[in-house]
Amino acid sequence: MKRTGASKSFTGIERMQRAGSASLAAAVLAALAATPAIAQSQGERIGALEQRMGAVEQKLDSQALLEMSRQLAALSAEVRTLRGELEKLQHDLEVSRRQQRDQYVDLDTRLRASETALAAAQSATPAAGPDADYQAAFNLLKEGRYNEAAAAFSAFLAEHRDHELASNAQYWLGEVHYVKRDYPAALSAFEGVLIGFPGARKSPDALLKAGYCHYELGHFDIARTALARVTKDYPESTAAVEAAERLKRMTAEGR
Repeated sequence: MKRTGASKSFTGIERMQRAGSASLAAAVLAALAATPAIAQSQGERIGALEQRMGAVEQKLDSQALLEMSRQLAALSAEVRTLRGELEKLQHDLEVSRRQQRDQYVDLDTRLRASETALAAAQSATPAAGPDADYQAAFNLLKEGRYNEAAAAFSAFLAEHRDHELASNAQYWLGEVHYVKRDYPAALSAFEGVLIGFPGARKSPDALLKAGYCHYELGHFDIARTALARVTKDYPESTAAVEAAERLKRMTAEGR
């Protein structure tokens, strides 16, 4: 009786163990069966994430290229602007150099012409007096001692306003200021010839240089008027030829 009961109990436990093993096996089989599906789902999610990352990277690359393109365009524009400013500076420098050269050449030409006239006059005049004072001032101008020459011509005009060389002294005072590029003072001196000594031999040159001064001061309309007067009032003079040339230059410059 006792064995039979023990045997039945053992059989029941064995059955429970077999049932548990079957359930465990079924769970394992179910898990194994589900693994490919889970793996596939995870793979799809990873693939989707990779696509999104690729799209983000492509967008970032496009934005970076766009930003670089904008920066390059801005730099190119700045380079063009700087190049234009450099070319303008070079042009202005060349114009300034040409004007300075023209001023000295013009002054030298006029000095030589006056020297010839003075040489003839000196033989008939004494070595002292107003003529000597004028010659001393003129020599200072020839030597390029412009400040001293300006003072000497001014002194001559103060002492010998009625002398026959006073109009010349007034004109050369203007030339001194002009070659120093003091255009307001030069203009005042040249106008002094036209107003203070009407009909003087230096009137055509004084009117021409007054036009030049207005040009340098940016008074282009007044400059044109003065230069046109030279060609009209003194058509046979050298000053008229120079005035016509300057008018042509102003037209070419658009002034």
